[in-house]
Amino acid sequence: MEDNVSKIKGRLDVVDVISGYLKLQKAGMNFKARCPFHNEKTPSFVVSPERQVWHCFGCSKGGDMFTFVQDIEGVEFPEALRILATKAGVEIGSFNPDVKDDKARLYEVCESATKFFEKQFNSNTGKLALEYLKNRGVVDSTILEFRLGFAPNDWNALGTFLKNCGYSETEMIDAGMAVKRNDGSGVYDRFRSRIMFPVFDLNDRVIGFSARIFGTEDKETAKYINTPQTRIYDKSGVLYGLNKARMEIKRSDLCILVEGNMDTLMSHQAGVKNVVASSGTALAQNHLKFIKRYTTNLCLCLDSDKAGNMATKKDILLALGENFRVTGIEIQDNECKDPADLIRKNPSNWVQTAAEEKQILEIVFNKALSKFDRLSVEGKKSIINELAPFIKKLATYTEKNYWTGQLAIELRTKEEIISNDIQLSKGELEINKNTQDKIQPTIATDLLSDTLLSLIMKDPVLFKDDLKNINPELLDDQTAEAIVTLTSINSNNVADLLKDFRDKNHSYKLEFAYLKSQEFWKDSKDEELKTEFTNLMHKLEERHLRIKLEKIGFEMRTGDNKTNQLALASEANKVLNRLGEIHRSDN
Repeated sequence: MEDNVSKIKGRLDVVDVISGYLKLQKAGMNFKARCPFHNEKTPSFVVSPERQVWHCFGCSKGGDMFTFVQDIEGVEFPEALRILATKAGVEIGSFNPDVKDDKARLYEVCESATKFFEKQFNSNTGKLALEYLKNRGVVDSTILEFRLGFAPNDWNALGTFLKNCGYSETEMIDAGMAVKRNDGSGVYDRFRSRIMFPVFDLNDRVIGFSARIFGTEDKETAKYINTPQTRIYDKSGVLYGLNKARMEIKRSDLCILVEGNMDTLMSHQAGVKNVVASSGTALAQNHLKFIKRYTTNLCLCLDSDKAGNMATKKDILLALGENFRVTGIEIQDNECKDPADLIRKNPSNWVQTAAEEKQILEIVFNKALSKFDRLSVEGKKSIINELAPFIKKLATYTEKNYWTGQLAIELRTKEEIISNDIQLSKGELEINKNTQDKIQPTIATDLLSDTLLSLIMKDPVLFKDDLKNINPELLDDQTAEAIVTLTSINSNNVADLLKDFRDKNHSYKLEFAYLKSQEFWKDSKDEELKTEFTNLMHKLEERHLRIKLEKIGFEMRTGDNKTNQLALASEANKVLNRLGEIHRSDN
């Protein structure tokens, strides 16, 4: 396996691998991007072509190209190895059959089923289904590109085919292709008499299907059914068309979310390719996590009814809560209920509509004003309650103030009163001040420790004597451990030092500190580095002393032993005196 890893690393560059997922920007010797693993507006995700590693200074994730693929795809190492081997053109099929991912057979079942459904367009009923698609405006190239197919109206057609391919009934059930009979006498095909829309993962593998009924008049039968939850298909994390749309989403810095599979493929056919669908399921956080890899701009497609319905409100609030810039496009044509209808009528109409996005608050704002009497007390109250959750979710005070002001103008009410009513309106709980107070010191301590380590990595030789005198209690555990190990490595060469550290600790801690040193300290002189070292040590010690002082104060308030009280008071004086010394030396 190690040989395969080396081959892959020899053929692939970490920048090329990561740029397939994120929009990277050159930043000196490195590349930067917004981190896909946490919410941020200022890029803190750094990729080093020199070291072939990546690291986020915001959430502290990092590693090489393999760990990135594992984290971004949500897979284990064997699957990340296969993904990168495919990109590199490295054959790994026989490297170790014992570690072969047990999900591989499920992918094979879905791929075989897709080929079976594709061929069914040649059958008598399949030809009618193909004609139906073409009447809906779908052209041959789109049918081939999205690999559409047809499931015959037969209880065992697919099952028989898959058995002949060597797959067991258990594998068919696990892949979502078959259902076990209640009497235990075998299985039957899940999909029958349906037009089949294969659903792909980001590596273009079929993981499931969305299936539209065709050729039956049974009103009790669901119009669409989807593959159930399987080991390779998770409906809360699958967006139809994302495998084809992701590069265009990244290029345009915008993702348009539609509802149906037909809307997606017809949009791609019309030339608007930054479009994905939720396939009829509710928008989930995992959906947004995948979209955020490529953009933080989300546009929802709304017909005349959807702007005000509860499901769409939840989608908007969820996206706003994840710090997306949310816009909307409205289909104004009364003859067309969705993008597929609009494209069938005239593709250029959809191209124009897709380009006319509006701020989502503008859409819901106008919808609320049209629903209620803005001049009556009850109407004002209803409008405020309708809009309050959206205004609360906005990311900046500027946006909140703007929409509060607009609402005050429309309701002919003082802005202060509107603002108060928005706060009183029922909404999601804010993080209370106590929670914020607990979070902030932890973040600050980590940042100080990380900054100190990056400073040392700018020139480890310069700080070699200082390292021996650092009190580990001032640092977070990982940084303290890194510095202790650093003092035991006999090397003045940064490259050798990094290698020795990795060999001993199997950690990227110093690699990440080295990246940060390139960003923060690249133009600093030795005297400036020494001064900054002293300042950082004072800040770390001051933080440590203040925490100690708080503990002493708590013990003094809760204790009743006079002798102990005197000892605590004496200890507090020592801490205060040291704090005074630090302040005087800084000034």
